[in-house]
Amino acid sequence: MKKLLLLLICVPFIGAGQIYLGNNQSICEGDSAQLIATYAPGTSINSTGSPILITECDPGAPDLLEIQNVSALPVDVTGWRVIISNNYTNINIANPNEQILSGTMVPGATQYWTDNSTTNYWGSNMMWNPGAYPSFTTWIMLLDNNNNVMDVFVGNWLSTDIDSSAIVTTVGTISLAGHWNGDGIDQTNIGTSLQSFSRIGNEDNDDASDFTILSTSSAITNTGLNLPFSGGGATWYDVNSGQMIGVGDTLYYSPTQSTFIAGVITDSTGQTYSDTMYVEVLNTNISTTGFSLCNGSVVLTAPSSFSTYSWSNGASTNSVLTVNTPGTYYVDCMTSNGLSCQSDPVTIYAGVIPITLSTPDSVFICQGDTVVMDGPLGFSSYSWSTGATTSSIITTSTGNYSLSVVDGNGCTGTSNTTSVSISPSTITATTTGYAICTGNLSVTLDAGSGFGSYQWYNNGAMMPNTSQTLVATVAGNYTVDVTYPTGCIATSNTITVYNATLQSPFYFFINTIGNDSLCLPNGQVTLDAGNYSTFSWSTGETSPQISVNTLGGSYSVNVTDLNGCPGVSNPPFTVYSIVNTSVISGPINPTQFQTVTYSVNPTSGSTYNWTLFGGTIESGQGTNSIDVKWTNSGMFTFSVLETDVNGCVGEEVTLLVNIIFNSVEDINSTTGTLTKITDVLGRESNEESNVPLFYIFDDGTVERKIIVE
Repeated sequence: MKKLLLLLICVPFIGAGQIYLGNNQSICEGDSAQLIATYAPGTSINSTGSPILITECDPGAPDLLEIQNVSALPVDVTGWRVIISNNYTNINIANPNEQILSGTMVPGATQYWTDNSTTNYWGSNMMWNPGAYPSFTTWIMLLDNNNNVMDVFVGNWLSTDIDSSAIVTTVGTISLAGHWNGDGIDQTNIGTSLQSFSRIGNEDNDDASDFTILSTSSAITNTGLNLPFSGGGATWYDVNSGQMIGVGDTLYYSPTQSTFIAGVITDSTGQTYSDTMYVEVLNTNISTTGFSLCNGSVVLTAPSSFSTYSWSNGASTNSVLTVNTPGTYYVDCMTSNGLSCQSDPVTIYAGVIPITLSTPDSVFICQGDTVVMDGPLGFSSYSWSTGATTSSIITTSTGNYSLSVVDGNGCTGTSNTTSVSISPSTITATTTGYAICTGNLSVTLDAGSGFGSYQWYNNGAMMPNTSQTLVATVAGNYTVDVTYPTGCIATSNTITVYNATLQSPFYFFINTIGNDSLCLPNGQVTLDAGNYSTFSWSTGETSPQISVNTLGGSYSVNVTDLNGCPGVSNPPFTVYSIVNTSVISGPINPTQFQTVTYSVNPTSGSTYNWTLFGGTIESGQGTNSIDVKWTNSGMFTFSVLETDVNGCVGEEVTLLVNIIFNSVEDINSTTGTLTKITDVLGRESNEESNVPLFYIFDDGTVERKIIVE
């Protein structure tokens, strides 16, 4: 039965009668169904080879790429991914950062990324650059949710490079062959800023003719790009999953479960038409009571929905087979209409069951990545070397992993060991010196051997140097990004090279281990002069590091680097003196509601944080002197904490005060507003007879009364 209404949720309007997909199909699990769309006479189709295409590539500053929905229909891009190159001279190295898409892109919608960390950041440097082959090259791949290559862009690579490519990605090894025709686009003359290779026209030819050089225009349709595209046939969808599965008049599709398939076309007037068909996937999986005969026979059972069965050993023609002999077994199952499907083989062992994990014996991952290890299904219990008891585990840690299982027959098996190694995200580069001076006008930096590629930077700017070593002839802060043979990227430590030809000795900074500063009397800090040849500290010590903790003052060090260039620390490291805050001066027996002044001796540059209860600071917070209005009576402790100009904090200084209750005999002396009534202990009260009460007014006066009855 056709189910046209199922696709109404996917597109804005669906018509019928212009496209026909044929009869429903049945296929064996793992096989492909051939999907063929036929059209009514006179139907003019408006579609595209891939609804999402790469529309811009800017190898300037910043690098940028853009994709766009060039079709007339919205496209669910959940699970699609964008992958880019990460090496100028090795076409098979991909950037470890991939953009995995989600949501729906409506017709004309764009998405773009740059290597500018403030705007749509790719996540790392995009190793593209204007220039000539073979020094500078580029490629981009767009994959759908089934990891089919939907579009590619190639810059500078030759057709021979493209045809032999085998790019290692997170979803497997992928070749550009067959997805790009001829050599890549010549990127020698593109501008270094605000110019892009921009897609034009209204069809995808998979070659350099699809692009021209225009001003960068991310997030809008390129000048000369005519949407929607034409040609290409129907767009196909798996209705159950909602995913687009391909484009064309004919498509081979291998669903994992039975599903409805929809084909959609849009004619030249914008009218959309569809048809659906049902693809039944026949399951032939064999279930078993065990995988070993260690405790007796096992029973194999095929699905009962077929008409006839033929087991590989010829011992049974029904869906059940009892096995008493070790070996490999499978079954041919036939439907009532003559479709024959063969099951996957099941191996039965005599004793211990050999277990094979989904991973090879050695696995190399990037720091922060994960490894999924799958054991075979169908066993009663699982026990990993990590203690996990599931059929699969996920790890981010280096180590050796193995699995033990027990089948339904009580027989055991143990897997091979998988060793997981992690490529660190940082490396340590070395240098022959830290300064350029008369007689030694260069130093050599070394990133270490064994990496697939190298990229050097000075003060954050990319350099043309891409070898293991770099001869530095100018001062600066040098780093290097390296790519492991596995495709992982690591960044080195920063090596600062000083210029001692204009100033000798050269100046450098002392590093601290522990706190960045030290204030007496507490704490300790280790001063580190770095990796020089000789050291002479102001304390007389000659080691690379010294510890300071008790003596105030300045510490400096003179050094000689590996090149023989002299240097001196500047500025010196200073241990600051103790902060001595004076006692608090001011009245200790003030009257309630009276404003009084408290202070400590001032220190230039210091700030003071006062804390009190029972009153209000009316002015002076942050300074050495405050005005306080005590609003309560009784005994209170308040304090001040001084922070000096160096950020050192002194000891807390406190003062105990006794606030005298304010009594006024003259009952009629106030014109203020009554705020509250208290008893002789200062507790708030209501008017009572025959007891002394205090009436407190907002002008600070207090009246004492006794109401006599």
